[in-house]
Amino acid sequence: MTDVKQLIDDPSYLAYKFDFTNESIEFISLAEGDLDSATWLTRDLLGSDSSSISVPLVDVLRAINSLTVTVGKPPRFIFHTAYCASTFLSRCLSVKGVSVSLREPQLLLDAANSKRIQWRSKTSNIDFRHLPALAIRLLRKHAEPHETLIFKPINSVNNIIAELLHASGAPKALMLYTDARHFLLSTLKKGQAATQRQRTMFDLLRCDFPHLSQLGLSDAIHLTDLKISLTLWRLQLEQAELALTHSSINGALGSLHAERLINQPDKALQAANKFLQLGISGEVISEIAVGDLSMRDAKDMDNSFSLSSRQAGYQKVEDFYGSDIDNGYKWLTTNNPLTSLTPSLSGSIEL
Repeated sequence: MTDVKQLIDDPSYLAYKFDFTNESIEFISLAEGDLDSATWLTRDLLGSDSSSISVPLVDVLRAINSLTVTVGKPPRFIFHTAYCASTFLSRCLSVKGVSVSLREPQLLLDAANSKRIQWRSKTSNIDFRHLPALAIRLLRKHAEPHETLIFKPINSVNNIIAELLHASGAPKALMLYTDARHFLLSTLKKGQAATQRQRTMFDLLRCDFPHLSQLGLSDAIHLTDLKISLTLWRLQLEQAELALTHSSINGALGSLHAERLINQPDKALQAANKFLQLGISGEVISEIAVGDLSMRDAKDMDNSFSLSSRQAGYQKVEDFYGSDIDNGYKWLTTNNPLTSLTPSLSGSIEL
């Protein structure tokens, strides 16, 4: 018989995903080092061979209500608008004994999507409004009481920023973003698979914008990959600025341009550490800024990284697409006159 309380409290099990159809939560076992090494918390990257265990939602809720909550440090968040070094930042700020990063847990995406479909449970008295807090409750066990848990969700979770900050208790979060050029070139450099992902992401994100929710498939299919990518970038920046407008005034949410992080890693990491109140020593941060993480592709640690190779890759993309890129920028700004291709979002943290 499954010990539900053990699954909830034991960090060797990850609360992996919500099953909305069967109203259950899937748990998967973790091997030592899985959370630290995995670029994203997906089944294929965690390296666990164990079979999953699904527990009815009502049993999970019942067990949680009977468990004593260990009070630890409030979690922190690294939100982002994609292709802006968020994986790099989350790796750098994960320091043994001080902080633990969880990169793109599926549970948070499920909570975000539950809001999009206005989900309501048929077996309990909860609905989409309760899932952000439930997700945090199930994932907090992966940091010791003296450590700070850092969530780095996927960018499509930005529709529940307010709910996650509220559920965290003492909110502190960063919003990473980038400009139109770097977002577009990062997409195009990765080829057809990346542009297809952007179309999928666009279909998901437009659910968060009432004026786009009724957009038909035929309307979007006639837009080029380049236009889809630029539109997705603009929508994400609008969503990010809205969150910052609501939460930066009280110091809960700050912003950081990706290029500042990439070009000034020591200063940016020091500033992020200070803003998020992680307590990592300045000496350790400085070592990280020039260490192995700065010379590796954060998404694929087997590949090297350098500013010169990054720029060379972008130049090849610009040479290949030529005037199509400039025409794309003109199309975006003509149809959205208030859009800046090089925005500065609210709540910028000081370096």
